[in-house]
Amino acid sequence: MSGDFGPVAVARRRRDQRTRAALAAAAAVAVVAVAVPVLWLSDRDPSPPVPALPTATTSLPTPSGSVRSTSPTDLPSSTAATVPSPSVATRADAYALDDTIRFGDTVVQLEKGTVVESLAVLANGGFVLQSHLSTGSSQSEMEILSPTGRTVRALGASGTYAVSPDGTRVLAKDGTGDTLVVYAPDGTVVGQRRDAREVGAVVRGVAYLNGDSAQGSLRWDLATGDTSPLPAHLVAVSPDGTRAALQWTVTTDAQDEVCWSVVDLTRPRFPQTVEKCGPGENPTMFMPTAFSSKGTYLVGSHYVDGGFWFSAGVVRVADGTVVLGGTGAALVSGWSWHLDDDESTVVISRNTSRPVSPATSNALQRCSLDLACTDVQPRVALRDRGGLTEPRYVVSR
Repeated sequence: MSGDFGPVAVARRRRDQRTRAALAAAAAVAVVAVAVPVLWLSDRDPSPPVPALPTATTSLPTPSGSVRSTSPTDLPSSTAATVPSPSVATRADAYALDDTIRFGDTVVQLEKGTVVESLAVLANGGFVLQSHLSTGSSQSEMEILSPTGRTVRALGASGTYAVSPDGTRVLAKDGTGDTLVVYAPDGTVVGQRRDAREVGAVVRGVAYLNGDSAQGSLRWDLATGDTSPLPAHLVAVSPDGTRAALQWTVTTDAQDEVCWSVVDLTRPRFPQTVEKCGPGENPTMFMPTAFSSKGTYLVGSHYVDGGFWFSAGVVRVADGTVVLGGTGAALVSGWSWHLDDDESTVVISRNTSRPVSPATSNALQRCSLDLACTDVQPRVALRDRGGLTEPRYVVSR
């Protein structure tokens, strides 16, 4: 959905890139991907470009089942609604707590011990879930769930995914594969494409693939299969398809700088309407992940290396003015969040520790853009997994 962080999402990619080598050397320690987030694969320019793969749309076999599943469709249910309710999940009211998904009076019980990393609500009231198990050496995975929590499509090992603003399409790439696949909420494959690029966005029947400076990004029409080039480093597209947000890193002799911009997709050569660059470390530069529902704002994060939490950020698309987030009193730290459709309220899985680092407590809060916040769900202690803190509330994207 538009207006989400995600573990979103760019900040987590940057942290994962710095920690991946150390973690691999120490042991095969599973790190929450938020991004989460992070979901995340690095797209920083200084790394060697990935060799381009064939870019024609193909009829490859659909992705195989995930770690905890045996078949990609119509799996035996390991989940069930434990509190029956006629209500249907919406992005505004759905959230995860431990190994459950909750909305209204409904509690959907996931496989015991599930740790939800990121969550999105689909148009039919179903979900996209990224998760791992809290015990053993469980691998993080992605899947599409029915409104009652039944797995209808396993998407494979966690990579990245995006959901269209209307909730009718999911663009995903398995973290171990080279194929981008678009799904309907019932798990049906709408289109697939073998490509070295990564997930960017999906809007109005068009998938946007994020490419580096060597290959550029790509617009892919799902109905016709036609493609056209777009600027590199595309991370979000507005709900009306007229603007895109870019984010990239520039390495200088002194330090890494993070840059972001907004480009006009309706004009030749896609001119920039906003560009901002600044020091990349905590918590200085904004990193966008999604447009708000009306396209007024970009939602994203400022990176904070204090127990795998981040500073929520909202900036105005027209001029790049920071509306929420930054440093000092403006810092709102947490793990996942979205801007409601009213474009005035942020729902956040918030770090409520005092001081904020080390992070020890987590609450679900609703905050106005001028930082008037109320608890939606009470504070709970964080989960600790081998010294890595994990939030217990996860907000729908």
